[in-house]
Amino acid sequence: MKSPTFTSVTIGPTAMIVPSLNGSLLFTTMISDSVRTWGRTTTRSRNGCSIEAISRGVLPDAGMSFEIPKITAMPTVAETAEDAAFSDTDQNSAFLSVTIKKYAGQQTFSVELLDRTSPAFFDELVRNMGAAYAKATDAAVNAALIAGASLDATTVATYPTASELLGIVARGSASVYNATLGLSNPFARNMIVNTSQWSNIMTLNDAGRPIYNAVNPMNAGGSVVPTALQGNVAGLNLYVTPNTASGTDTDGSILIVNPDAYTWYESPTYRLRAESTAAGSVTIGYYGFGAIATKVGAGAFKNNKA
Repeated sequence: MKSPTFTSVTIGPTAMIVPSLNGSLLFTTMISDSVRTWGRTTTRSRNGCSIEAISRGVLPDAGMSFEIPKITAMPTVAETAEDAAFSDTDQNSAFLSVTIKKYAGQQTFSVELLDRTSPAFFDELVRNMGAAYAKATDAAVNAALIAGASLDATTVATYPTASELLGIVARGSASVYNATLGLSNPFARNMIVNTSQWSNIMTLNDAGRPIYNAVNPMNAGGSVVPTALQGNVAGLNLYVTPNTASGTDTDGSILIVNPDAYTWYESPTYRLRAESTAAGSVTIGYYGFGAIATKVGAGAFKNNKA
């Protein structure tokens, strides 16, 4: 094996001396914290809302899994007769194991395209890769919420009418409250819908008068507008996400959620760059790590299509 040579590589604001062999880099580096933060926050807000609808956390520095404490039994108090034993149920806890997943993508292009085009090309590439990363992670969270949510016992034949939507909200709020009584705030506070349900909510009306997007309405049921992916429906914060397995009125296209029942843990995002003289190409990798912890399995409630 030949001894490696050393090459000066500039990645954004960072200059590094790295080893290379036969024209290919043996070591790549991540971008600076300031660029990482910019990429994550700007793409997250425009590419999905399932993550925004639950609580957030920071991943541990090392490992591909971690544990968090979880209360499995609550203490009890009961009416007790004279000379009778006290109610005796110990509070018990266990550790919930959370698995960390990697979300990654790459782009390969010629050195001519990188070196002989406007720097705006590379900026746009990184921006689009960040958007794809945000979409993939948001879709993973949405799928986990749907998989673990309690299914409504009442079915709806198609997109809900105004009264049917209120029924889903009422039943979902009660279900989530009963399931998350052990949390400090057991109330459902958020609703997540896909884009087709969002469209349907905007059509709901009373004799032609919009219920959720009227100007100066009487007895307003909330606020849902075509220019924002967040709003309010029947007292719940509304989050609209396009990152769902189905874009129709399927089970789970409406979710009622207590955000404290789920936490999304996420690392900063990283960027890798590798160059090959043999192929005359540059490969840019964009990746990050994330994990969703389901602290209370029935902390979400989903619609049930007949």
